[in-house]
Amino acid sequence: MYQGKLRKTTIVLLTLYTALILYFLYLGFNRGSLGQDSSLRFNVIPGGIQLRYPMGRDFQNWFFQFGNFGAFIPFGIIIPLLFRCSFRRFITFFILSITILETLQMFSGWGIFDIDDIIINSLGASVGFAAQRIVTIDRDKPRGMVRILLMAIVLALGTIIIIGGINNYLEEGEGETVSLNELILKDGSVQWDESLSSFTVNRKEVTPQINLYSRNNTKNNTFTYHLDGKYKNITGYVAIPDDVINAASTEGSDIEFISGGTVIYSLGLSFTGVEDFQIPLDGIHDLTIKITNKNPNPITNAVIWDITLTEANTGQKILNKIRDKISNGNM
Repeated sequence: MYQGKLRKTTIVLLTLYTALILYFLYLGFNRGSLGQDSSLRFNVIPGGIQLRYPMGRDFQNWFFQFGNFGAFIPFGIIIPLLFRCSFRRFITFFILSITILETLQMFSGWGIFDIDDIIINSLGASVGFAAQRIVTIDRDKPRGMVRILLMAIVLALGTIIIIGGINNYLEEGEGETVSLNELILKDGSVQWDESLSSFTVNRKEVTPQINLYSRNNTKNNTFTYHLDGKYKNITGYVAIPDDVINAASTEGSDIEFISGGTVIYSLGLSFTGVEDFQIPLDGIHDLTIKITNKNPNPITNAVIWDITLTEANTGQKILNKIRDKISNGNM
């Protein structure tokens, strides 16, 4: 534990650094302009640890997330060097303090109360605490301070790699893929073209490889599958074949994907070629597909093919179950 002049100097530096953090919490990033907002904004449902790899992301958003983590590492380093405390006492005091600051942000209108911020701030402080505990010699000397700083950098990088990897797995990872025609219908009826007949769109031949919505279906058709929240997305292709156009059809088709009575995705087809689609299905239990052909001719205008569903991976399934329990008030 620091003593004498070093202790006084460190307390002054910690005070200045704390003032800087408070500035950014309440006034920085144009927060002052939000002070006139009288509504209470808050998020009390954890959305995970907001720490991701920077690749493929908006740098400003990534830097803000990293700042919520890295800016609180010094508190974990310095406070235990000034005041003797166990990790339990330190982290309890820290979480209580940051919760009070988040609450003040909400009531002042200069920010929101965000449980995710509390989690990532606390993670940063924990990394700092671990760094100063690992380095046990010369902690009050320049070389010892450098060792603590280097250890904090190593632990921070390791944390980013691990947490970023977990987030990447939960957000980008995929499970097995199944074709739509393999699922059992919950409601309605649908015919699939077993021969996977070829057709042309804009004079280009199209040969389905997985499945094909049969053109023997009724002109307007609605059918439902029970997904049980197992799938991450549904993908496929749609088009209006050339022979429909050649039959003097002047009307297009609408395809709607519906869950819980709400349209989650829609396609208004005209005669412009092949369209592909990818629709997120996270947490969806029932999916209804409604196809409406506007042409008075009974032939089906729209052709849908190679429709597949990608299952959520194990981590995504666990998160979906937790979200369902929270939304249903079971947790």
